[in-house]
Amino acid sequence: MADLSDLMNMVNGTEPESETESKELEVMAEPEPEYSELLETSLLLTRNPLNKAIFETVPESKGDAVRYSTTTDDVALFNAVNGNSDPVKKLIGQEIEVSDMVITSAEVHEGRTPDGEQDENTPIVSKPCVHFYTPTGEHYTTLSNGIARAARNLISVGFAPCPEHTIIIKFRTIDTKKGTAHTFDLVKRN
Repeated sequence: MADLSDLMNMVNGTEPESETESKELEVMAEPEPEYSELLETSLLLTRNPLNKAIFETVPESKGDAVRYSTTTDDVALFNAVNGNSDPVKKLIGQEIEVSDMVITSAEVHEGRTPDGEQDENTPIVSKPCVHFYTPTGEHYTTLSNGIARAARNLISVGFAPCPEHTIIIKFRTIDTKKGTAHTFDLVKRN
C-alpha cells in the first residue's frame, strides 16, 4: 500500500519511486465513475467564472430558451420552457427539497404599474426565469430578481442541486429600499 509520501508525490505531480508503487497509486486514485462525473461538473463550476449573461435581462427574443440547467431530462426541460409550473410565491416561508434547477428566458414588459402588474407601455425584455424541481416531481417557477440573484450565488459557489446531491432551501420575503423582494436561503446540502 502507498504511504503518505507517495500520496504527496501524486498530488504534487512527482513520480513514485517504483513501478509497483505507481500501479498502487493508480488504483487508489480512481474514484467511482458516478462520483468522478459529479466531481468533474463541480470542478467546472468552480474553476470557470459564472456566465453572468445567464441572469441578465436582455432585449426581446435575445435570451436563450434554456440559459442554464442541472438536468438533461427532456420532460423537465420542455416543461420549463413551456411554463407548466406552480408559482414560488405559494412557498414563501416554506422549505423545499430541490433536485434540479433550470433557468429559462421569459419575455415580459420591462416596467410595472403602481399595482405591480406589467406595464404594457414599456418595451418587452427577456428576463431569467428560475425553475425548481423537487425529487417528487413538483415544479415551481419565478421571475423574481431576488431569487434569480440567490440562484446565481448558489451556482457560483458550486452548490447547484442534482438528484444525487439535493439541497433544501427556504423561500422568504425581505425588505428592500423599493419595498420587498423574494429570496431563498440554503438550509441544507444533502
